[in-house]
Amino acid sequence: MKPLALSLLFLALALPAKALSPDAESYLRSIGFDPASEDVRLAEAAGEIQTTYMDEPATFSLESLAAGKKKKNQVTNFIVTRAFIARLQGDFTSTAIPEKNYEALYLTKAERQLVGRKVATSLLNGNPNARPA
Repeated sequence: MKPLALSLLFLALALPAKALSPDAESYLRSIGFDPASEDVRLAEAAGEIQTTYMDEPATFSLESLAAGKKKKNQVTNFIVTRAFIARLQGDFTSTAIPEKNYEALYLTKAERQLVGRKVATSLLNGNPNARPA
């Protein structure tokens, strides 16, 4: 792992994250997630995501999805997507695009553009399996 990426990862893990509510933690456990796992911590550290859904403003967070007991795939997609974008921002070159459970809905407009650059770079470097943002 590159020094900058490693430093960012340690910083993200060391910063005091907002604690998930007991209800959210319980729901995460019930659908197979460890609330203390790295991916969950990265998703929680993202806080509230301001984005658009069907051309309307929307706000998502791990807390709201888990405490609201949203469908397992929605929570899974949020966790995978937010962990991916955190890693991509720390190490653009070495971060792979997730093969499943990636959902652009859980990205800001700027993050969608970053993923678009990652896809374009992957295609230019001969990776025909790169997913569009």
